Amino acid sequence: MCEHGQHFSHNDFDLQRYKEIEQMVFELIALNFQTQAEKIPLLMTEKNGYKTPKVDIRAVVFDTEHKILMVKEKADGKWSLPGGWADVGYTPSEIAIKETREEAGVEVHSGRLIAVLDKREHNHPEDLYYIYKIFIECIFVGPAETDFLETDDVEYFDLDDLPPLSTPRNTFEQISMVFDFHANKPGFPIID
Repeated sequence: MCEHGQHFSHNDFDLQRYKEIEQMVFELIALNFQTQAEKIPLLMTEKNGYKTPKVDIRAVVFDTEHKILMVKEKADGKWSLPGGWADVGYTPSEIAIKETREEAGVEVHSGRLIAVLDKREHNHPEDLYYIYKIFIECIFVGPAETDFLETDDVEYFDLDDLPPLSTPRNTFEQISMVFDFHANKPGFPIID
């Protein structure tokens, strides 16, 4: 709201008010996330008008034994589907392919769209951003070279033997959803 107001306001009085409100918002967020208020603008302010959702893309890769490919995140030591933020200049499929290569050391090609989810509607921890999550089926092609900058390990798992999940990235319900997709259950893609 504050960024919208600053972008579209045409008088100094309104601009000043929106800046003051923005500072109060930063201070409240800092209290909630136990950080310094000065750091919040760096995380949140885009200065480009309307706020739009960030997009997180997750690649879904199954092996011939119907186990799912997961990576162990360096950030929290827990497991997720390969993926990350959508980068400008790449299609969603290109992001899924790139992230799988970089994080898992696996070459894939993209298949079908599984789901587009609103992160706040699912069992994720709170986040500073408003996020859409896109899950894309990817088909294994072969091994790839990578430096594993963001991950510590790569493994395939059965649904009934999942490791601790990195819930900011994916939840048990979402992993179950992609197993249902893999089993050709109807109703895909899921949009919510």
